[in-house]
Amino acid sequence: MDANELLKRYEDGETKFIEANLNGINLFGADLIGIALNKADLGNAILIFSYLNRGILNHANLVCTKLSGANLNQASLISANLHDANLHGATLQGADLRNANLTLAYMLDTNLMNADLRGADLSGANLTGACLRGANLREEKRMYSASLRGTNLHKADLRGADLTGVDLSKVDLSGANLSEATLRYADLSDANLSEAILHNTSLADTNIGGANLKGANLMNARLERSNLIDAELTGVNLYGAIMADAKLTRCQMSGVNLSFARLNRVDLSRANLRHANLTETDLVDAYLARTDLTGANLSKANLIRAEMSSTNLTGANLRGAVMPDGTIND
Repeated sequence: MDANELLKRYEDGETKFIEANLNGINLFGADLIGIALNKADLGNAILIFSYLNRGILNHANLVCTKLSGANLNQASLISANLHDANLHGATLQGADLRNANLTLAYMLDTNLMNADLRGADLSGANLTGACLRGANLREEKRMYSASLRGTNLHKADLRGADLTGVDLSKVDLSGANLSEATLRYADLSDANLSEAILHNTSLADTNIGGANLKGANLMNARLERSNLIDAELTGVNLYGAIMADAKLTRCQMSGVNLSFARLNRVDLSRANLRHANLTETDLVDAYLARTDLTGANLSKANLIRAEMSSTNLTGANLRGAVMPDGTIND
């Protein structure tokens, strides 16, 4: 079927083209709202600036298809194969992409707001500047397990996204906005989160070991029981963060702002906190073995029962701090 025949039949009211062979077809700017293309072969097709809103493309072949600028809002693309497709600037707001293959897809500035990406494979995809606000990538055992290995999410908008349990190890999230997002049980080991925005982000029970968070903003983030061993946190803003039972062994945290944060039972052994701001920080039962707090501000901090026998406090400000034995430092 060529483009003229398809457009004529669609114009006459036909909307179902199940398993149609449309490989390489040129439908630039075509109005195909609501079309059903289940299992159709659209490999190498040109669908630039086309209107496929509410289209049904489940199990369709879209390998190497050009979809830049296309409108796929509320489209159904369940298990579609979009390997190496070009979706630059396309809009897929509210689209259903469960179990879709998006490996190596080019998704620069793509709008995926509120899209369902559970079980999607985004390995090697370029999502630089993409909007994933409110998107659902939540891992659900035996049903959905999204893959983002090697994905580029530089400066992506992930506000409010559900990334529970997702494997984001070694992913580039530098400059990304993850405010209000849920990343509980996610794997962010060795990820690049430098300059990322993580206001009020849920990171409880998360593996962030070895990650680069230099210059990130984690104000009021929740990091209970998280593993941050060997993470780079230089200059990070953790004002008001909740980090009870977190492991921060050997972290680089010089100049970090932890004022009003809750760090009860935290492990900061061998961490570098030189010139950090720990004003009114709760450090009850904290483990500070060989922690470097040179020049740190610990005024009015609560250090009851903290282990500090080998802590370096050279030049630290402890005015008004509650010491491990319960006395208040003058």
